[in-house]
Amino acid sequence: MITLTNIHMQRLHAEAARLAEDAEHRLASAEKSDDPDDWDAWKEADGLAAGFRLALQEVVRQAAIPELPMSALSYDDWHAQYRPIDNAVDLIAPFEGTLFGTFGPELDAVRAADPLCVWTLVEWGDADNMYVLSGCHLVNRVGYFITDRPRVGDEPVGIFVD
Repeated sequence: MITLTNIHMQRLHAEAARLAEDAEHRLASAEKSDDPDDWDAWKEADGLAAGFRLALQEVVRQAAIPELPMSALSYDDWHAQYRPIDNAVDLIAPFEGTLFGTFGPELDAVRAADPLCVWTLVEWGDADNMYVLSGCHLVNRVGYFITDRPRVGDEPVGIFVD
């Protein structure tokens, strides 16, 4: 497994933008000259840019689906064991009032919580399955839980929400 940091991703996105810009310049040159060789150069550059964009999208998609050891706990067992606290900011929050939002005062509450007590509800996979993942995640997040009891250990955990 390869781990890409934010700086790696920024560089990949910058390269994708550079390739797309190069293809646009070659297209402009081909339109001005009407030379078949210029059109061939544009097609090649456009193909490279499109291929790079598709590869980058796949990298981002793969990064969005972390390989987590799935817990044997059911959602109900997880709820009973870790006891998500009530969202005091949004009194009609989903999941029986325990789901915290992804911005504003609700996100501030999540950031202020013990990181071992933060869990992320995510949509994951083709069938829009939902999972509770240990820790704070950004990709495919629906919201956050803050639990009364911290998780044990540093290993990531995923719980299927049935």
